[in-house]
Amino acid sequence: MARASLPILIAFLIAFGGNTAHAVFPESGDSEIERPPIYYSGIKAIEDGDYAKGLEIMQSFVDEDPQDADAWALIGFSLRKTKRYVDSEHAYQKALEADPKNLAANAYAAKLYLETGRVQEAEQKLVVLGELCAGGKGCEERERLAGMIEAYKKTGKVGADW
Repeated sequence: MARASLPILIAFLIAFGGNTAHAVFPESGDSEIERPPIYYSGIKAIEDGDYAKGLEIMQSFVDEDPQDADAWALIGFSLRKTKRYVDSEHAYQKALEADPKNLAANAYAAKLYLETGRVQEAEQKLVVLGELCAGGKGCEERERLAGMIEAYKKTGKVGADW
């Protein structure tokens, strides 16, 4: 099987049929990893806003590969989008146990913290994203999160990104 670049695939899905209003996927922690087609079907379902289908697909994927941090991050994303915050946080924790530097899991967890009024925890993730940015990835996500935190502090509301 050819090695796939997740960021390139996501850009392709967005450009040719994905709905960017529903999801923005940061670059994965390990973007050069082989995955079966079902994984990309899960991404497509999530990108289309069908979180239940994406969740089902990703859950079956992690049943087979429980150490895939990207899949756990997408499970957390889907659960957060359906306001299942406790389960979402658990999925992000699983992602971060598998890969503490996973960009998506850190960014999405920060958004969850804002959505649940936990600004200090979101700010801690901002620090992590800053460290990842210093390492050469996640700078856009770090800036976006900084803006979200600032806006939340002023308005008490969380933007629709991520």
